Amino acid sequence: MGKISKKHKVSEKQKEKIVEQFLPRVKYYASKYAFCLPSELSIEDLVSAGIVGLLEAIERYDPSMNVTLSTFADFRIRGAIIDEVRSMQWASKDARKKLEEVRKAYSELEKSFNRIATDEEVAERLNITLDELYKTLSIANTMNMISLEDLGVSKDGESLDILECISKEDERDMLDELNLKELRSALGSAIDELPEKERLVITLYYFEELTMKEIGRVLDISESRVCQLHGKVLIKLKNRMEQFKNGC
Repeated sequence: MGKISKKHKVSEKQKEKIVEQFLPRVKYYASKYAFCLPSELSIEDLVSAGIVGLLEAIERYDPSMNVTLSTFADFRIRGAIIDEVRSMQWASKDARKKLEEVRKAYSELEKSFNRIATDEEVAERLNITLDELYKTLSIANTMNMISLEDLGVSKDGESLDILECISKEDERDMLDELNLKELRSALGSAIDELPEKERLVITLYYFEELTMKEIGRVLDISESRVCQLHGKVLIKLKNRMEQFKNGC
């Protein structure tokens, strides 16, 4: 695919060819983020959102950005799909409040015990059942829990997901540009310290790019359980990033 210059408007025929080229990628991300979807959304809705993100990428792409169209489009497709999920799942202030309570409970118990808190201990601390805790952990998946914006950093107004950045070569360069090598190192250490099954979920999802269903098959657990583990890991890593931000 040749370079697209901002000086020349992309024709409808060019757009169609680019959409056709990237459609498998759009469908891949729709499938990847389709776990634990709110009832109001279907995977077809996510594909539609991804195509909108792709079209925006085509309009906004400039070769002088020092990134390929593929990388830029990938970024916009994923962001559009995540935003679509979040717009539905995160309409509830109550959901946000519950998640923040869970995050704080994990953090406070970890500091108190000087070890990783168990799900049972967190549920007892919050006076909720394990099922209620797991439901909240599943909700955590649809929010961009670990973003550079949490650390007061942004890149050209785009939302940058830290885990996605460290899992892709081109996006690692963005972290280098922002002088956040220490962040990458700190997050890498935090991932290494996770229990084996949680570390595997992160590795398979972000680095091997498996879907939740595929990870469930690998680990011989249900897709919903993978979803819960992923949400718990996001909360743990969110706490570690907060510590990084505060210099702890």
